[in-house]
Amino acid sequence: MNNIHYKKRFLKGLLIAMRIIISYRLFNLLGIFMIGYKRENSLKALHRRNAVFFRKKALEMKGLMIKVGQFLSSRVDFLPDEYTSELSLLQDSVPPYDYNMIRGRIINELGAPPEEIFLKFNTEPIAAASLGQVHEAGLRDGRRVAVKIQYPDIEKIIETDIRILKLVIRLFRGRYGRINFDMLHEEFSKIIRAELDYLKEGKNAERFRQDFINDDRVIFPSVHWEYTTKHVLTLEFVEGIKITECDVIKKADINCADTSTLLSEIYLRMICLHGFFHGDPHPGNIFVQHGPKLAFVDFGMVQAIPERIQRELRRFAKAIVESNPEDAVDSIRKMGFILEGADYRAIIDFAQSLMDKYRDIAPTELKKLTLDDIWKEIDNVIKVIDFIQIPNNFILLGRTVGILNGISSKLNPEINIIEIGKPFIKEFLTGGRKEQIESILKELKDAGTKLWRIPSLLDEFFNKANRGNMMVKLTQSDIEKITGQFTSITKIMMMVILTVTTAVAALFFEMTDQKALAITAAVSSVTLGTLSALRLMRK
Repeated sequence: MNNIHYKKRFLKGLLIAMRIIISYRLFNLLGIFMIGYKRENSLKALHRRNAVFFRKKALEMKGLMIKVGQFLSSRVDFLPDEYTSELSLLQDSVPPYDYNMIRGRIINELGAPPEEIFLKFNTEPIAAASLGQVHEAGLRDGRRVAVKIQYPDIEKIIETDIRILKLVIRLFRGRYGRINFDMLHEEFSKIIRAELDYLKEGKNAERFRQDFINDDRVIFPSVHWEYTTKHVLTLEFVEGIKITECDVIKKADINCADTSTLLSEIYLRMICLHGFFHGDPHPGNIFVQHGPKLAFVDFGMVQAIPERIQRELRRFAKAIVESNPEDAVDSIRKMGFILEGADYRAIIDFAQSLMDKYRDIAPTELKKLTLDDIWKEIDNVIKVIDFIQIPNNFILLGRTVGILNGISSKLNPEINIIEIGKPFIKEFLTGGRKEQIESILKELKDAGTKLWRIPSLLDEFFNKANRGNMMVKLTQSDIEKITGQFTSITKIMMMVILTVTTAVAALFFEMTDQKALAITAAVSSVTLGTLSALRLMRK
């Protein structure tokens, strides 16, 4: 496409934004004649019209605009409900490109036309999205594969749309001064550009396969690297029933409630245990098979949860359990939820009031809480409190949880996410202590290795001295005395290390509910400690 096309696209995107902005400026001018509920209802109606308008234009323009709509649908911290609910309807599904363009792309990337590379290649795509489309093919050895081809002009379209966004952000800064739109733009641009790299997507798929290698209920397709480049990705072909097609799932004699539980368990494991999750769980990316089993596709939108964030999440949860509002607020501040300049004391007082509110809830009532209840409560807090924002690290996570909530509730309206999440959350919360224990054990092992070498190093030292290679004035009796003392010290140090190691092991086994091993390690620790003390007393 020529540059005129991209300039027209830029102008069209700008006009869409200007129409929405002008509609609010006019409302502010004319709205002075409206009061109370009339003004409020009129504003809601305007939000709804603009949201519908943007959704339709996004589908019409394709490219990044669909991704923008999906991204905004999770921004409950500054967008009205009318926008988030309407934009959540956006599915990343568009009319496919002409096959000749796709064929040309394959030739450029793989060096030959698809009919020469593959035993068979379906010219009709099985899926088409905003960045590329997928074709079914067969390898020479008979294996079925899915070939994902990036659209030839999509990189220029994306860069054009990113420029549109940057300009629109300048216009919106005044309306939402408390939101760091520049940071949002940077984060969103980073996510989208990462999706354009199919080599990275292939590595993401392989990481998921490795993470779930011991769970045959979850399927992640293998990558055929010989047919993969930055713009073409060839994966093992997986199929099944779309996860939202409940009637079809039931007709296939697959339990919907079990499917919902499995989906929740998979994501709890990704988020709580692996710190790496699939960030685009829309219906076209998750398929149900008999078992039930779940097969995932499309690994462009993923996110790793940094260790720093995991550590602060553990600290936050601990503060909630202990009713410590100061620590709770400090942890969310470090995670980026609190805007600069906020009244810190007021936030702590608010946190204390929330803790007081939920402290008296009976366990039976707590168990009845659904993911939807939890999500709505978080949504309400974010909207009511003007010093709270959603940090970039949590944007994709929030969107993912929102989509999962809809899917899980549709499969099983009675799903109890609290009960399902207990073992994963418990392991997540003890994860910090396990890491500390493992670190201590490693340090003890290193120290033990060094101490174990002391006798041989001393032997080498004294051999050199005896050969006359060292100028040290020591008598034979001095040498024998020093050797004896070092040997005794080494033995005592080894016993101390073993005592500490078994004590740490006892703590580790206790935390992981391995009672028998915990008792054995504790007894060993006490015994070794007693022997060490007696030995020191003799000295």
